[in-house]
Amino acid sequence: MKRSSRNSLTAFTLVELLVVITIIGIMMSLATTVLRDPGTGRTLDSGIDLITNMIQEARATAQGNDTYARLVIVDDPKDKTQNSRHLRYMVVQRLRRDTRENGTYDASTVEVSNGTWVSTSSGNLLPAGIYFSPTYSRTLGWAENAGAKAAAGTTRLGAKAKSRVYYFEFDEKGRFVSPGAGPSSPSQPQRVVLIRARRGAGRHSIDGLVPLQLDSKRRPVGAKGIVIWPSGYTTPMRTQEQVFQN
Repeated sequence: MKRSSRNSLTAFTLVELLVVITIIGIMMSLATTVLRDPGTGRTLDSGIDLITNMIQEARATAQGNDTYARLVIVDDPKDKTQNSRHLRYMVVQRLRRDTRENGTYDASTVEVSNGTWVSTSSGNLLPAGIYFSPTYSRTLGWAENAGAKAAAGTTRLGAKAKSRVYYFEFDEKGRFVSPGAGPSSPSQPQRVVLIRARRGAGRHSIDGLVPLQLDSKRRPVGAKGIVIWPSGYTTPMRTQEQVFQN
């Protein structure tokens, strides 16, 4: 008699199905953002929508693969092409499971011994004229590790040589891992700030960018951002003071 193969079949778990549904929802939201702001898309709002959705994609990737994941932002001041990726190109990467189990994971860098971070999708560019600002993307002023910049390191994007990047990392539970966080130093809320700017150098340049307009304190006018909380959830910053507070 033939044995039934029913017991040998595998099926998706509820968690896996929920993660897939979450990622599909994020991708639909990304598509909505693009359609809502066609062409050059020079609005900070669409940039904030894009980076918020990609942060949620990174969290879902970490939870769905039971590993660490990151939203990576390219830091390449030498890229001066028309579609420069400097502080505009973003991609989600995850840490291979066997890397964390068999290799040595150093949270201060993007590289891991016995393995590399793997991109899970083709990346996205922020709208033209909109840039990520490392200078203003710091931990909140009242936090224990106040003023810390976003984490930085190097990683390999596709077949290209290693690229310098900034990144926002999440653990297996989707919780945010802020710079310097550890067993004795819990994660702190982190600002993620976008500004209107152009590539260039000069007296008012920051991070290889020249803001299009400055206020009386020489800060970018109209800058917007979000806060990533230790839980991994994000909230928008409503005022300029929240964006630039010490």
